[in-house]
Amino acid sequence: MGVLIVFSALFSGSEAAMFSLNHRSRKSLSRGGVGGRITARMLKDPEHLLSAVLFWNLLINMTYFAIAAIVGGRLENDESAGRTVAIAFTIVSLLSIIFFSEMLPKSVAVLAPLRFSIMLGPPLSLAVRMVSPIVPLVTAVNQAASRLVWPSFKPEPEIDLADIERAINLGTDDAALLQRERMALQGLVEIAETRVGELMRPRNKLWMYPEPVQSKHVLEVMPTSGYLMVTDSTGEMITHSVEVRTLRPSQLDDLTAFYEPVIYVPWSARVSQVLDRLNDEHHSVAVVVNEFGELLGAVSIDGIMRSILAPRQQRDPFGEVVIQEIGQDHFRVSGLVSVRALTKRLGIEVIEEGVNTVAGYIQRNNERLPRAGDTARLSGYLLTVLVAEDDGIWIDVVQGEWKDDLP
Repeated sequence: MGVLIVFSALFSGSEAAMFSLNHRSRKSLSRGGVGGRITARMLKDPEHLLSAVLFWNLLINMTYFAIAAIVGGRLENDESAGRTVAIAFTIVSLLSIIFFSEMLPKSVAVLAPLRFSIMLGPPLSLAVRMVSPIVPLVTAVNQAASRLVWPSFKPEPEIDLADIERAINLGTDDAALLQRERMALQGLVEIAETRVGELMRPRNKLWMYPEPVQSKHVLEVMPTSGYLMVTDSTGEMITHSVEVRTLRPSQLDDLTAFYEPVIYVPWSARVSQVLDRLNDEHHSVAVVVNEFGELLGAVSIDGIMRSILAPRQQRDPFGEVVIQEIGQDHFRVSGLVSVRALTKRLGIEVIEEGVNTVAGYIQRNNERLPRAGDTARLSGYLLTVLVAEDDGIWIDVVQGEWKDDLP
């Protein structure tokens, strides 16, 4: 019975530890050696893992109670023990398995779930493998019983954005909080309409190094994004990313241990679709490519969340004010701001397919890379390039009349 309690505690503790891991801890499993990799592989199919753990726990507990019942019956029939000793033994057995195989191991496991998951991964993997042939049968029986007992359960309808807005309006009387919640709601709606090419950090603004990356490269400069992009030997394509801002100085000596794969998305993909993929695949960076597979830039999950929660059309991913109001119908705009964002700010409607940024719009109109003095028309506004340098392009936007010889 003591051995059974130990095994029951092993399964109960492993269940509590593995299923209490947060997203960051699950990402760290791959760096936890053999045990961590085994645990990460099992958590890819959590339903199978949970069914196996519950099966073993049920089997062990039933065996334990069967032995306790047999011993209790013998004690009751023994003249030297009697009914009182049998009842006391049964109560102690019940309390022992509740405390030592359920309460204690689960309480300890949730204190350091990552460490316990790595430590218990190999033995639990062996136990799961032993019952793998019968786990599908257990799962099927469980699903069949659920459908028989709760046959009328139906999935709830998706929440409409209008319902969310009404809930926000009814949920608080704080004007400042209400404004922030409306801003977040507006950001969620905008990412469903915004292409990732409008939000990405351009290639020339990325912090990129070819493999192998040395710690001195990281210590030389730290960009505002906090992400180091690792490229292939040619330097033409990003293969991994490293969120260096979250690393301690002692961890910079082995950056390869913190490499994270990236996903590749076309420039025309919606930001909401990219965010879904990043969440589903547990990655932090999406590399944006054009129709020829060439690197255009990259966007991080942090940048997407910042665009949802930050004030609309005020700051770009680098923290700069991108649309500055100089006077009435007169603006100074960064070349990285999207045409859609500018037209929305100006209150005009312009359909320009295939162009994301204002700098790209001017480039298409002049059929060359933007230079200082280049101009273009945008509805009732004149766009004039003021600065065209490696650090950025700034454009003057003014409403009014202009000469007919302007492009």
